Formats: sequence, structure tokens, C-alpha cells
Amino acid sequence: MSLVVVGTGTEVGKTITCAVLLSRYAGTFKLAYWKPIATGSAEDRDTSVIERLCGHGINILQESYLFEPPVSPHLAARLVRKRIDPELVVQALKTYQQENDGRALVIEGIGGLLVPLTTAGYLLADLLEEMSLPCLLVASSTLGTINHTLLTIEAMRSRDLQLVGVVLNGPRNRENRLAIEKFGSVQIVSEIEPLSALSPENVLRASRGFDRKALLESSLKRA
Repeated sequence: MSLVVVGTGTEVGKTITCAVLLSRYAGTFKLAYWKPIATGSAEDRDTSVIERLCGHGINILQESYLFEPPVSPHLAARLVRKRIDPELVVQALKTYQQENDGRALVIEGIGGLLVPLTTAGYLLADLLEEMSLPCLLVASSTLGTINHTLLTIEAMRSRDLQLVGVVLNGPRNRENRLAIEKFGSVQIVSEIEPLSALSPENVLRASRGFDRKALLESSLKRA
């Protein structure tokens, strides 16, 4: 089995969540990390961040599509006169699953659920439907998160995407957590508080309190 980490938007902590999750379960399962579509590589690559933070215990797959401009995927591809073919991403996933039986894949999404991947209007949500994998939703813990998170949950459920839970990233906010749990009818898997520095040691420390109820285990076990 594998798990897709999606966000309520950009810069909500998907990559940090992936790093903490991988660190938490690397000693339990054989894991790999993949961000199939990425933009903003002129500034940094999330794949490189994961490799630096926890690459010693996991496999790191290279991106299927990597663009320098820090913009929406459909625009980033258009700016360099290329086109994202979602079918190639789906086929890459199928090939991985066939060739790596027993090694779960943690897949990081890009932007928010409805970000366009192509100029024809193919969205990240459409890709998730084709992947047919359980999804972990990452949201900010700060002001505005209730609305953003509930909207994303509603959109996921309207497409029959399997939501296994929510991770809140940022300073702890009890009221926001309770509201999301109650009105979204969803479990908060964990809360990741701000790290003093983005280091392997701090990620490991954060992983010790991550998913205490092991809610994600079933999504990472061998099918």
C-alpha cells in the first residue's frame, strides 16, 4: 500500500510532514518517497530536502516532472514549452508497485487539491482519483485553517477520495483542531509544531510524537 500527502494549499507543511512521517515509520516498514510533479526547483527541491532530512533510511525517487519557476504546474510547464502527461505519472506509479512489492511509497502532492496540472484543466484531484490511494491531508494550524480544511475535505469526499486523517502544521491551536475534527468528521493524526531548525535531529525528535495511535500503519503495510 502507499499514501499520498496532500495539502489545503501551498506552503502548509507537506514536505515537513513527509519527512516526519518517513522518520516515524522507517524502522517499521520499507519506505520510499516520491514527488512526481514539482515546481520552484530554482530555489530548492523538496526531494533534496527529504534526502537531507531522512534519506538514510528510505529510497528517494526522482521527479517525473521538475520545473524551475515557482508557479502552478500547468503554468510552469507552459513557460518552458512542455506539457505534463498525467498518464505517465500513473504508469510510473504502477511500474513502481509492480517492481517494488513490499516497499510502500509516500507520495507528496503539489499545491492544493484543485491545482491544475495541465492547461486543459486536469487537476491534482483528478490524478489522485486515478491513483486510487489513501490520502493524508496537511493543513496549517493558524487563522483561516478551519475554512480551508473543511473545503478541502468536502472536495475530497465529493470525489470519493479516501481521507485517512489530517495533520496540523504550526503552533498548537486547540479550538481549530476541535472544530476541524467536529465539523469535518475527521481524525487529527498529529500536530507538528514549528521546528527550531530544519535538521535531521529535529525531524527525528518530532517523529517520536507523530501518529501516536498508529492511524497510518494500515496505509503503509504491504498489500
